[in-house]
Amino acid sequence: MLGKFRREAAVLAAYLSQFENTDSDYAQHSPYVGITGESRARTHADYQQACRWIAATECTDGDIVALTRMRRRYGFPTEP
Repeated sequence: MLGKFRREAAVLAAYLSQFENTDSDYAQHSPYVGITGESRARTHADYQQACRWIAATECTDGDIVALTRMRRRYGFPTEP
């Protein structure tokens, strides 16, 4: 179960990494229309959390629920 959890976190982190460029010139001319400072901050926090989950040596039921919610928020499919 931990392996699957870490893989799902890695996929999410890879997706979120595209929003991680902190170069101010890039941020002003971001190709991602509608990305505001607030949503960029949330995406950054989610990226950092996903990276922590990748390195996790154990996961709780709460971690699994949080990862599932985060994946759903970014449009990743959920298992039935």
